[in-house]
Amino acid sequence: MNLNEMNFGFQTVQWLMLTVLSIYTWMTKRQAASAQELLELRTRIVALEEHVRHLPDQTAVTDLLGDMKAVRAELSGVKEALGPLARSLDRINDYLLREKT
Repeated sequence: MNLNEMNFGFQTVQWLMLTVLSIYTWMTKRQAASAQELLELRTRIVALEEHVRHLPDQTAVTDLLGDMKAVRAELSGVKEALGPLARSLDRINDYLLREKT
């Protein structure tokens, strides 16, 4: 066994070790990236769950719709009550403008 054969053997072992180390590094980095992505997804899911938790449910929306209809009915009643008052104010304004002299 001469020096060239030993050098070739060492180079082969070195190449094999480097290949195994590269594959191991690639797999661990890939797994670490997957773990990081999974952590980000979990964080996003928790944030979404918090947003959904604060949304009103169907009964609250139904109650709000009923309340809005009641407010709309009251506003139309107020509008009807203010109609004659506006006409009276217009008459008073016309009288004051005519009789200002």
